[in-house]
Amino acid sequence: TRRKEETAKTLAQIHKEVEKEERAAARKSSSSANLRGQSKGSMRRGASSGDVRVLDKKQTKPQVDNDGFVSVAASKGFNRSGSMPVMARTQSKEGFQKYSTRGSVASKPEGSGRRPSQGKFAVLNESGPRKNSKKGSSDKTVEKAAAPAEEEKPKINYLSPDQCGEKAKNFVKEYFVGGDTDDAVLSIHELVGAGNEGSLERGTKVVEQAVLMLLEMKQEHIDKFVGLYLRCAKENKIEGDSFVLGLNDPLEFLNDVAIDAPLAIPHLASIVAELVKADVIPFNFLLNSPEYFRTDQHAADFGAKVMKKIGGDVIASEDYIEVIEKLMTCEDKAKHSSASDLIAEA
Repeated sequence: TRRKEETAKTLAQIHKEVEKEERAAARKSSSSANLRGQSKGSMRRGASSGDVRVLDKKQTKPQVDNDGFVSVAASKGFNRSGSMPVMARTQSKEGFQKYSTRGSVASKPEGSGRRPSQGKFAVLNESGPRKNSKKGSSDKTVEKAAAPAEEEKPKINYLSPDQCGEKAKNFVKEYFVGGDTDDAVLSIHELVGAGNEGSLERGTKVVEQAVLMLLEMKQEHIDKFVGLYLRCAKENKIEGDSFVLGLNDPLEFLNDVAIDAPLAIPHLASIVAELVKADVIPFNFLLNSPEYFRTDQHAADFGAKVMKKIGGDVIASEDYIEVIEKLMTCEDKAKHSSASDLIAEA
């Protein structure tokens, strides 16, 4: 539209327009002051969050155009960061975003690798002798705990000594018929369990009952028995002390058995002689034999028979002769002038 053609104004109109323009200028000035106040407050808030604010500090005075309107220059303002008030966002060179705590700037040193978290799992990232020593100690503990478990032997419920004696007689009889030495040795080993608790008592009965049974058998059975039991002694299936203790009862009841089995004395002398020759038992074990055998069973005469069964240099051995002298009773000394005479007449 065409502008209104201006005409001469009256003085009253001029005063009215001046007042109008002053009021408009006052309003604009007030509005500009409010904007400046808000800008300063926003800048303070932004600064407290650690962000860098860019403000245009250049202030311009209001300009009045030809129509009397006040024109306000456009403010460059400031970068507002309200989306993340607590965490400041930065951009790394590789293009990944990192976040730091309020008021700090996250940075990544050049040449440094990725650092592990420093929380409660940081101890897992420790390295060096301390960590290795703990691991080694743990391994040693496991080894020490595992070692006894490997050495543990399975518990075996053995028979009582008397039951073992009865079983031994059956095994010996089976051996006389079948002749399987390996099977007989294994059977005796399973009965006695040499080295385990109670093996001495079980072995004693295995010897005792078998010998008592053999006193009434033939010489061929004695020979087979000696071969079997000597192998058991050599392989430690029966302990040496079990042989010594196992001969006590056969010696004590020897004369009683000989009433019905005349060969009992020479049979027992043969068994003892073979055991002494094989160093399974010592000859002087007769000195610790049952008292009844030593006083009333002609122990010196029995010892002399054993020496003759052994033969060789034993007949003249002073150690053997000394044992015979100690076994001689008053009756023996009355009949024989010396132990050598007794041995010669045995």
